Order: sequence, then structure tokens, then C-alpha cells
Amino acid sequence: MVIVKVLVDAVGTYNAGDIVTDAPAGLVEIAQKETRNAATGELLAVIVEDDNQTDDNTVNGAGGSKEEDNRGELDELKAVAKKLHISGYTK
Repeated sequence: MVIVKVLVDAVGTYNAGDIVTDAPAGLVEIAQKETRNAATGELLAVIVEDDNQTDDNTVNGAGGSKEEDNRGELDELKAVAKKLHISGYTK
């Protein structure tokens, strides 16, 4: 059984904060591939628990340098959006 936490609204039928037990294959794939929102750079979902394999990308285990890298990428994406004058994506 795979448990996935959705981090942003409107990922399929799920919203931010939803914990999906026995997640469907599509949602698991989004979490495994670390798919991001194209406009904001935010991760869409993370795997919380996976009985089939060990995964370091857990909600409680994620942090430190990886989180800082993600924040840096997000800052870069925001800077590009601001430079291109894309409203709504620069906050």
C-alpha cells in the first residue's frame, strides 16, 4: 500500500493536505517523479509511506538540503516570471 500526501490543490480530485491511502498509480507516479507545478515550481505530491520499497522522499524525512534546493529553484522560477511580467506567479 502506498500513502501519498498531496501538497497543492487540484491534483486530480485531490486538494492540498489530502492524505491518500492506497493511492492510485497516477498519483503515485506524480509523487515518485517529483512532478512540479509548471508556474510555481511547487511539488505536487510526496510519498508518505510505501510498503513496496523504501523511499527517502517522506513528509517527515524531507528537509535540509533538498528543501533548500527546492526553495532556490522556486526563487529562480519566480524571478523569471517577474522578468517576463507573468502576473499571478511572482508572489
